[in-house]
Amino acid sequence: MKKNNNILICTGGTGGHVIPAVNFGNYLILKGYRCSLMLDKRGIKYANNFKGNIISIQSSHLSGNFYFKVKSTFSLFIGLIQSIFYIVKIIPRHCISFGSYASFTPLLISIFFKFIKKIDIHIHEQNSVMGRVNLFFLPYSKNIFTNFEHINNIKKEFYHKTYHVGLPSLTKNKILFDKLDINKEKIIIFIYGGSQGSIPIIEYFLLIFNELTKKEIEKIKLIIQSPYQLTEKVKETLTKLNAEYQLKDYYNNIHEILIKTDLAITRAGAGTINDLIVYQIPSILFPLPHSMNNHQIKNAEYLESKQCAIIMHENIFDKNKNLEILRNLINDITKRTIMKKALNNIPVPNANELMLKVLLDEEK
Repeated sequence: MKKNNNILICTGGTGGHVIPAVNFGNYLILKGYRCSLMLDKRGIKYANNFKGNIISIQSSHLSGNFYFKVKSTFSLFIGLIQSIFYIVKIIPRHCISFGSYASFTPLLISIFFKFIKKIDIHIHEQNSVMGRVNLFFLPYSKNIFTNFEHINNIKKEFYHKTYHVGLPSLTKNKILFDKLDINKEKIIIFIYGGSQGSIPIIEYFLLIFNELTKKEIEKIKLIIQSPYQLTEKVKETLTKLNAEYQLKDYYNNIHEILIKTDLAITRAGAGTINDLIVYQIPSILFPLPHSMNNHQIKNAEYLESKQCAIIMHENIFDKNKNLEILRNLINDITKRTIMKKALNNIPVPNANELMLKVLLDEEK
């Protein structure tokens, strides 16, 4: 009998869910598997680099008023029908969820087919707190892959099928610390906000940047990823201060920027945390205050506990205190060096290899 090497990856929503799914899917395709990516319309924009079959289904969350819930229920029903059609067509050997509510209907259908055709369900959790959809399907999953060493809300009964694998990425290894030039003439500060936006980060940063001395501003080169609605305000402020800066609404070469960044000011999504570790970048983290289950706060606390990052909170922003934090990081190269060394001590597993090894072991 011919071996079934069809694999379905389901995800959607934000780049934090979709990008690791795309990375792992492309790795599977490179290894000779037929891989399909099922996701919602929101997630499509992050899947441009996927080399396999892309399937778009309707999906929605159920948070909102009565009218929205009725509309969302209809979308979920359509997504359910679409999931049945495509899963019957593909008959995957493995169904792997990377989270988001868009994964709900394909996982639900996969459970049904698990008892008719042999479909193993696996989940990958990017954050330090497991999302609702992944949490719901824990009992039905063969394996649970995690980015963080510890997930706060996994029950002990599931520990035996949990594997710490890290985050599937394009970068195989860390950027070596001793190859980074920490004595550059200018300190490069990269300000960005992930797929869920950076407006508050930039506005808070401008508040404290205005208080820096001329000498401190001369030490810095800023690279800013700013939504278009803030562009003029940022330009006006930084030009007035005679600051050196580069400004775009989106950078396609983010990894080229990260490799030369000395300090990052950013959100605390799982992908961002992983990049900060891989590229060993000291950071000021602004966790998204209303993220699901406060997962961004938990992610940020992980790096802070390793003495690699400093957390600033939007809802309790202290301008004078945060100004001193920024000043210290700009003026004290020893502080940044210590943070880099601490980042160097955090292991980065090769998630692609580890996950595939588990899948292959299941097939024996």
